Formats: sequence, structure tokens, C-alpha cells
Amino acid sequence: MRRSRAKPEHAALVLGAVAVAALAVACGSAPSGPGTPAATPPAGRITIDGSPSSVGTVLTGPGGRTLYVLLDGQGKEVACSGGCRTLWPPVIAVPGSPRAGSGVTAPLSTVAAGGGTVVLTVSGVPVHYYVGDTARGDANGEGVSSYGGTWYALQPDGRPLQPGSEGNPYGY
Repeated sequence: MRRSRAKPEHAALVLGAVAVAALAVACGSAPSGPGTPAATPPAGRITIDGSPSSVGTVLTGPGGRTLYVLLDGQGKEVACSGGCRTLWPPVIAVPGSPRAGSGVTAPLSTVAAGGGTVVLTVSGVPVHYYVGDTARGDANGEGVSSYGGTWYALQPDGRPLQPGSEGNPYGY
């Protein structure tokens, strides 16, 4: 049987990513860098828009990043905790009402998440980014099952883009 070996540069990338993730978990925050939201809150109120994505029109935060919610099989919220926040960092906000931008009818608010951090909520549920979304319009987290539930992008009215959702182009 022939065994393939990882190229040294690939191994270094994987080890680097693992080290950053471990540090982020140890420090209690998400990694920061290209394609990843900063762990510090924005200077002013954030604007949430309805934007085109690879799965239809979804809610997006600063930089056009798709917003997600984690739900169980019955559509109930599942808490993202521990290592979950490394891959699915919460949307950091400032206290007060975020601005509803183009086409957004969902109720937007914020909630204190501990340690002085304030996160965005949509329809009362904390929302997250996915580190696998690296460009405006990416929705690579749609339908991903992990951390006790399934992740869904949110439509401009705040409904998850899930089975039976009107805007879901995949029909699952």
C-alpha cells in the first residue's frame, strides 16, 4: 500500500491553524486575521444588510459576512460554547440598537455576553460568523451540522434559511 505524505508547507499551515485555534480557545476569543472578524467591538453601531450570497439573500454584517444561527432538530436555539466560538465567532457589537440596512425587517438588538463583550442578536438569538466564509457573499456554513445542531444563514426577515424556507434555493 502506498502512503502519501503531506507536503512540508501544508503541514506547517495545518500546525499553524491548530496553534491559533488552541490559543483562541485558551484566551476565550476567536482568531483575527484575513477572513475572520476582529474580536474587538466596532467603533460605532454596526449595520446589518440583506445581501446576495451563494445560497440566496441573507443577513450580513460588516464586510458582507453572512450571519448564522445554530438550531437543533426542532428549530430551537443551541448555545455555541467552548471551541465552537473558534469556528463560529459571535458577531461583536456595541451596546444599543444595530442599524437595519437594505431590506432588513428582522428585529435587531444586542446582549451582554460576559467579560464586557456585547453581541448582536437577531429575533432575540445571538448570531455568528463562520471562519470558512472568506469573501463577501460566501455562505459556506449553511447547513453545517456541528456543536449539537445545524447552522443556518438568516434571511432578511430573521428566519433561518432551512428546510421549508421560501428563499432556500436547494429545497432541503
